[in-house]
Amino acid sequence: MRYLLFLSFFLPLGFLAAAESASDDDAVTAGPVIPERITPELSREIIAKLTDKYSKMYDKYAGCRSTRHLEVKWYKPDTMELVKTEKVVYTRWDDFYEDLEYKTLSYEVDGKPADPDDYDPHETKPGIPIFDRRGEKEYLRTVVAVEMVKGVPAYKIQVIPRKPKNEHFKGIVWATVEDLDLIQFQGTAGKFRIGLQDLDVFFDAKDFGDYYCFTAGEARARIAFFIFQPERILHFKWYATDFAPMPKKSKK
Repeated sequence: MRYLLFLSFFLPLGFLAAAESASDDDAVTAGPVIPERITPELSREIIAKLTDKYSKMYDKYAGCRSTRHLEVKWYKPDTMELVKTEKVVYTRWDDFYEDLEYKTLSYEVDGKPADPDDYDPHETKPGIPIFDRRGEKEYLRTVVAVEMVKGVPAYKIQVIPRKPKNEHFKGIVWATVEDLDLIQFQGTAGKFRIGLQDLDVFFDAKDFGDYYCFTAGEARARIAFFIFQPERILHFKWYATDFAPMPKKSKK
């Protein structure tokens, strides 16, 4: 039986002041303007700009291709005894709206080579996008603060599904103040499927100009499928390489 995984800071900053020049000849590099507080009006404006920016990506591309390097550790929940360790390298074709396609390049279990065809990525449908043209209908999105993330000021955005489904994301998203680049996600699924009892995810993301991809991440899931799979806690840790946008399929 397959199950779905997804895909889970509150310190507002004041204005950043540019340093005064030591002399009239010194150049001053201005940083992004940080709002003193996030008003409802400003929140709506930021969300609208993010939607406008990334809806162009969803219109232009079908998804993002990458090579993922993943380690999965399986534990018994009561004792946290390590049961199994999987390591896999596989190419992913993450379509924004259609099911995941993948090709396993290498696979090992407990340090021993295994049949690549035996690997299950534990995913089927993609997550419902947050910032495409339907994002407002799918999610309540609210900018709640500005925080330093990866050394840059970023908007902290609370994301709540309006009618939660398995494919929804629920949690926090961070986008840079300067360029509105999506850089980090933390949360869970909008609703758990049968067999999935708990899920926490953390993703890093990178904007490549006119598209973005998840670049690394961690997840913790608690699963149980009755007689098919005893209860286990899974720890996922991965990073990705070889990013490329996926062209849309031509319509015949």
